[in-house]
Amino acid sequence: MIHHRTLGRTGLKVSQLSLGTMNFGWITDETTSFEILDVFHAAGGNFLQAAAILPSLTLPTISTCASEEIIGRWMTSRRIARRDFVLGTRINIRPPRSTGMSLARFVCDRLNDSMRRLNTDYLDLVIFEWNDRFLPLERMLEAFDVAVRQCCVRYIGAANFPTWRIVDAISLAFRRNQPRMEVLQGDYSLMQRARFEPEAMSLCDERKLGFVASSPLARGFLTRRPTRDSALIAPPRAWLHRRFDNNYGDSALAALDAVAARHDASFAQIALAWVLANRTVTSALVGVRSAAELQELIRGAELRLSAADLRQLSTATAAEEVLVPGDFPLGQHHQDEVLAN
Repeated sequence: MIHHRTLGRTGLKVSQLSLGTMNFGWITDETTSFEILDVFHAAGGNFLQAAAILPSLTLPTISTCASEEIIGRWMTSRRIARRDFVLGTRINIRPPRSTGMSLARFVCDRLNDSMRRLNTDYLDLVIFEWNDRFLPLERMLEAFDVAVRQCCVRYIGAANFPTWRIVDAISLAFRRNQPRMEVLQGDYSLMQRARFEPEAMSLCDERKLGFVASSPLARGFLTRRPTRDSALIAPPRAWLHRRFDNNYGDSALAALDAVAARHDASFAQIALAWVLANRTVTSALVGVRSAAELQELIRGAELRLSAADLRQLSTATAAEEVLVPGDFPLGQHHQDEVLAN
């Protein structure tokens, strides 16, 4: 069974595995989606995250709101009480500049649409993705205030916000007596640690923020050992190969191999268990394409790694490589050092 943890200072008890459903309706058909949701519910999972992403950010053929509609139909067909689930959705806010609509009004319309698709009259959590349309921060806090006071949203979360922006927003919300962020969501795995450790981790501990670790398997890189033959890498996974095909990736996979052998477990199960061993992590957000994949991850969430296991994995991935884009505007002094070396 999936264990539960308290989500920050909200008091909500959420499963330490949260099910991301963005694939539902276009990669995963409705029948398979229902099977996945059934397995998740039966195992004690109660934390669902849908998505309502604007079409302009995705392929035009994708039904960007299908995950919400499928969850709504599943809960209705299974006669599941609304109180049995912590239900959230993740949205990006890019109001059209030509309409003159305020950010707060745009957010309210989006959330009402989401609740209609989910067949619910309230949302436990809404995750807002960062973008510069939020600035100045006063506009963002007004949107949060509308979401909570007018749209029946219980708590607000933030995804991919710069850490200093979160600190600034929490402080400003306190001074203005407005709802603050209660949940932080961001990519966190053996391969992606630097952005969360130690600054964001310390922030979550200090300000009692819940933390939802998205992409705990590094977009699938940690599910199996990749081949070095680039001709055999599927195009959707090629960018993972380019990003992690280095000494850092080799070190991570070697440590995973050793620990997985000791536990007779898969790479994915060990990688997930490592993320959940961090007590600052409230829940790990996983997306699957079949009930069998979910069952494997449920077993990983139940796995308890020893201190030696955790030390071996953490040591192997402690020196995360930071990749600087080729067109990054480095200072002249640094450029001279690079050329000299």
